[in-house]
Formats: sequence, structure tokens, C-alpha cells
Amino acid sequence: MRASADPALPAFARDAGFNAGGSLPRAAYDSLVPPAWRAEKLAPDARSARVLATGGRPFFAAVQAAPEWRDGGPDPVDRLTRRVADAVARVWTDAGTPSRALFSFEQHGGEFADFIALAEAAGLAAPSRLGLALHPEFGPWVAFRVVVLTEAPQFGPAADPPASLCADCAAPCVAACPGGAVGDGPFDVAACASTRRHTSGCAERCAARHACVWGPEHAYTAEAERHHMAASARFLFR
Repeated sequence: MRASADPALPAFARDAGFNAGGSLPRAAYDSLVPPAWRAEKLAPDARSARVLATGGRPFFAAVQAAPEWRDGGPDPVDRLTRRVADAVARVWTDAGTPSRALFSFEQHGGEFADFIALAEAAGLAAPSRLGLALHPEFGPWVAFRVVVLTEAPQFGPAADPPASLCADCAAPCVAACPGGAVGDGPFDVAACASTRRHTSGCAERCAARHACVWGPEHAYTAEAERHHMAASARFLFR
């Protein structure tokens, strides 16, 4: 599993907190997305898909320093993500490899794509008890925000299938979850939603996520976590 950032990523994107990336071939991408998301619909000449991720604290620090945070407009995280990723796609296009950025928060054909599945296929992450993908460096403190369909070939060697990072773990996350949403089986979304509605503190901070043994030094700041918890609640409670 690769943990390093794509060296072809422009410096301005790394400065904005896009510090992890992976690649998968077009066929693998197409197999994981809804029909309206497939390359033939959105970028017919694409040869590969590059997943861009933000790990740890740098991204939210960049958001807070960005004009999108200060202008009073909606969704500053999404707007900064779009501005940076569209600029990355333009740089690659201008360099001779036409590219198009796609986003985890957008829909095509009325559907979202599963960016966690794409990240796992790109060798960036492994599934976990937490219902979140785990990155080998950043643990659960990572977000897979962008996929760029590009005419460039797959970057680097084929990614290894994600390994379980939860194997042989004492699983302190299980005991830390007050709602019993985390266990040996699939993550219990309903239990998580109910707990977040009715348990003090769970609306703004995930104790189970903080208990994860992977990447604790990369945990979000309290302000960043509150922002992301509120954003996830809009989807969880819709």
C-alpha cells in the first residue's frame, strides 16, 4: 500500500493539504462508480483515475487561511477543494494530458460515487471497524475528496489490494464508542446516528475515532472536527 503523495501533484495542491494520492486504471475506476460517473460519460479519452486525499491537519489550516473561509459563502471546504482540484486538472491538461476533476460532494445522474472504494482500489486505504477508511500514515484522519480522470497512464506500479489495518488490533475503538456502533461486524450506521442525536459530546467529537491506534498524531483540531462532524450529520440525518 502506497502512503506517499503523487510527485506529479503541483506544489500549490500540496500546500493546500492534498498530501496523499494514488492511481487506478480506467477499467477499475469504471467498475466502482455508477453508470453516469463512468469515463465514457465524463472524460471519454481518460486512461486512469487519480485519487487525491487530504490527511491530518494541513488541509483545514489551508481552508481557514483561504478566501472561501472569510467571504461568508456556503461550504468553504467544498469550494476550496473545487478551486484547487480544478487548477490541478488545468496544470495537467496544459502539460499535455487532458484531465477533469470530480468531487465526492457532487452527483452525476442523481448519484454520488463511493470515493472510499476508489481510494481502497488505488491502494490508499483499508476498510476498518469505524466505518471509515484507514490510511497507513494518517489512520482515520483522512478524506478522499477528489478523483481526477486523466489521459495520463496509471501513475506508478499497480496498487496492492488494501490489507486490513485492524487485524490483530486490541480494538480500543470498540469500547470507546458509547453507542455500540463499532464492533467486529459492519459499522452500525443507525446506532451511530441515534447516539449522535442523543449523547452529549458525540455531535462534535468521535471518541471511537480518537481511540484508533493508527495515526493519532494526525488527529484533526477540535474546530476542524466540529466542522466535519456537522457536515457528515447533514448526510447522516437527511
